[in-house]
Amino acid sequence: MKVLFFPHDQKFWLDHGLFMLFLAATQMVIIVPMQDIARFIFFCDMFWFPLFTIAVLLFRNLYKTLNWKDLSSKQFVEYSIVYSLSSGLTIAVMMSAIFSSFFYQELTSDIIPHSTNKLSLAKLVMGSIAGNWIQTTVFISAWIFLYNSITSTKRIRETELLYARSQHNLKEATLNSLSNQLNPHFLFNALNNIRFMVHENQQHADAMIVSLSDILRYSLESSSKEKVLVGEEVAIIENYIDIIKSQLEERLSFKILIPLEHYRFLIPPMSLQLLVENSIKHGIENIQEGGKLTVESAADDNYIYFTVINDLPNHNPIKQPTTGIGLKNIARRLELLYGSDSDFIISKTHAEFTVTLKIPKEIPQ
Repeated sequence: MKVLFFPHDQKFWLDHGLFMLFLAATQMVIIVPMQDIARFIFFCDMFWFPLFTIAVLLFRNLYKTLNWKDLSSKQFVEYSIVYSLSSGLTIAVMMSAIFSSFFYQELTSDIIPHSTNKLSLAKLVMGSIAGNWIQTTVFISAWIFLYNSITSTKRIRETELLYARSQHNLKEATLNSLSNQLNPHFLFNALNNIRFMVHENQQHADAMIVSLSDILRYSLESSSKEKVLVGEEVAIIENYIDIIKSQLEERLSFKILIPLEHYRFLIPPMSLQLLVENSIKHGIENIQEGGKLTVESAADDNYIYFTVINDLPNHNPIKQPTTGIGLKNIARRLELLYGSDSDFIISKTHAEFTVTLKIPKEIPQ
């Protein structure tokens, strides 16, 4: 990446300007007790400030092009000291040459007003160089320290922001991946049910297709959302039950006990629907006389609890082929969306299988 010697960053020039104001204020403190040579100091400052700016811009250029930000602390301090001393000496020599060339006659004839120190030109020049060197080196070192601190802080913030964005993108990609796993799983089971019913009752098969189209529309629309209304999820469960009841008929006793006031809260899409689907496929369908399936909810001040309970067969059922991702996916989605602020509890007795979702109460903004 090309590094401009004169940066276009307004923030850089603002910070640099504030530092220069600080130096100017420092110079004013020095000038006050030295009023007899104030005009010489003002004259020198007209050249010193531009030279100082060029020196620190050169350091900035080296810092970026040579990647001094990657140096160890010890190396960076050594490089900074060497640069401050060398650039400070260069500026001091240039200032002395400029000062001597403009005020040579006054210095050699000792006509500096009110001056009590009649120093030789050589001694005055050497003293000027030494004093200016020390002062300039200190100021350049201070600028370098501030510049490194500001750029390091900015770099840390950018790294943290990049990390946060990458974590968000990873979370979003994982959620999409899990959601995409759920939809084919549901579609496979639903199509199997319709295929069975087509040969048994075409009227019921037609109704099942209508219900399935509503479910697929909901699935497609909700795949781009992290959360949907509980009322929307309930409607899709009822459509799914309509499909299943066409096959199981009286063998399925289904109740949904979710109060209307809970319909306004948010829930991850297809989560309850998948729990209902698993309860039927691995519970009710394996009971010859059928069984009960209940979906209910409860809430406290901060959380809402969804519980899905289904009967289990009193014998060892024939295991259905399954990908085994359903319950794991829901638990993973809850973890990604809510972190430790959610819970996924599975319990089992000889007669019942129960799954409880605990999520924070949220309403759309």
